[in-house]
Amino acid sequence: MKARRVFRANRKSAQERARERALREQLQREKPSLEDLVRSGACDPDAVMTMGMYFDIQRVLRALKQERKRRGLSISDVAGRSGLDRAVVSRLENGKQDNPTVATLMRYCAAVGKRFLWTYEDLGTEAQEGGAKPGRRRTKRVS
Repeated sequence: MKARRVFRANRKSAQERARERALREQLQREKPSLEDLVRSGACDPDAVMTMGMYFDIQRVLRALKQERKRRGLSISDVAGRSGLDRAVVSRLENGKQDNPTVATLMRYCAAVGKRFLWTYEDLGTEAQEGGAKPGRRRTKRVS
């Protein structure tokens, strides 16, 4: 199965692009912490990917990379099968793609002969007893 690449035109107005550029420059100058951004209301804490979430995604991507190698597929093979750019596949496998979309993960999985599934598990007892916010695991789980 080969996916078709879709390129979307940038539909932002010159004014929107200028606003985003100014915001990027401000963040580079001030370098606020996540806590500063949440406190000021500039960042929704529920929209932030926690380190725990990041490590979960990286664990899955490492397993998929091993599966790709086990099947004797190259990065180019996966790129061709998935419709993803070779650079995207490489960034995924090397942990450089911080927050891949579900569609990207599904395409990568299909390219190595796997199906992307959603699952869940109980939070640690600290979170269940109110000691931590749900979905905010900050420690790396060793598997």
